[in-house]
Amino acid sequence: MTDSPTRVLVVGATGNQGGAVVDHLLASEAAFEVSGLTRDATSDAARALEARGVTIIEGDLDDPETLREPVADADAVFAVTNFWTQGYDAQVRQGKNVADVASEVGVDQFVLSGVGSHDQDTGIPHFDSAGEIDAHIRDLDLPWTILKPVFFMENFEAFAEDIVDDGQVALPLAEGVDLQMVTNDDLGHAAAIALADPEEYVGESIDVAGDERSLEETAEILTAVTGREVEAVHVPIEDAYDTFGEEFTVMCEWFNEVGYAADIPALEERFGFEFTGLEEYFREAGWENKEGMDSVPGWVKAMA
Repeated sequence: MTDSPTRVLVVGATGNQGGAVVDHLLASEAAFEVSGLTRDATSDAARALEARGVTIIEGDLDDPETLREPVADADAVFAVTNFWTQGYDAQVRQGKNVADVASEVGVDQFVLSGVGSHDQDTGIPHFDSAGEIDAHIRDLDLPWTILKPVFFMENFEAFAEDIVDDGQVALPLAEGVDLQMVTNDDLGHAAAIALADPEEYVGESIDVAGDERSLEETAEILTAVTGREVEAVHVPIEDAYDTFGEEFTVMCEWFNEVGYAADIPALEERFGFEFTGLEEYFREAGWENKEGMDSVPGWVKAMA
């Protein structure tokens, strides 16, 4: 480690993942100077980050020239792209744009957040798009680190009303199928650790998960946390396309047939912290007094 702070540019700093990375970079014992790339530096989220000491820079992932200066001024870049708001082609284009610029200017580390198992032949479009960006990065002269988070626990916000009002957690998951999950905060923590120790993490591709639960276990945890009786409802795949949309349903088919395979104990040993369990997440997120959806997951916005 040098005495001077590592300058990190966080792409998507006002989003869920980027925001978590910023939180952990600012809290890290390692020395970081944090800047955040956003399309709108005047937004409330951007101004809140600026008040915490983050340098906010406007940039457009569709316009590489707007990326060149902020990337050149950074030692390292954390990048996340959004399939749900951009679609497959635009997401891939944007991911390749920021990676190309990072390669051209010669950053010391490029951390991509993709999707768990995106390097496998899943046939799920938002996995495949992340995999295409990953493959492009590996073809560049770029010191990369790939983090592949699994299903986010925050996705349960989408089902809050059904859980609270109807006492049901309903998903197209087969009985007894375990689903690996992680929080945005833990993904941000892992990214900050990787950015603090590039010698250890450059050239590493890591699936990131914090807990593994079946739908039945999830219902039991929700019952314990909320004080309401919550039932697990296994929605048939053939009925799920209309309710959940094709993308989410195809993903759940893959969960039922294959599923994520992160080694959670090994991850905790490697990163040096205990990842958040599902019950801990629900309690910390205020599900004991839950009344409805507090935030809208990206895939839900995309269906609207």
